[in-house]
Amino acid sequence: MITRSHSYSEMTPEKRPQDLTMDGAGLTFETLEHGGEYPDMMPQAIRVADLEGRSCIYVPISVDGKVVDSHGFDVQSGEGWQGIGKAGLWRKAVRR
Repeated sequence: MITRSHSYSEMTPEKRPQDLTMDGAGLTFETLEHGGEYPDMMPQAIRVADLEGRSCIYVPISVDGKVVDSHGFDVQSGEGWQGIGKAGLWRKAVRR
């Protein structure tokens, strides 16, 4: 079996693009590759950079190589706590 792992570090505010005016005026957006599985022109990656050169790349959420429309997360912890939805609310899971 082949396993794939991803190494990363936290993207702290000093590293990520900052939008000081909160209106996008100081940001640049660059679309990278387009298309993907379907014959459309949907950007598969968008780079956002600020005036100081800090940048990050946003990509669509995909599952098994297919772009999906995320409705939020459902995360279960080992102690039976569950994270529900986009708000990241946590509740004790009820086992039936």
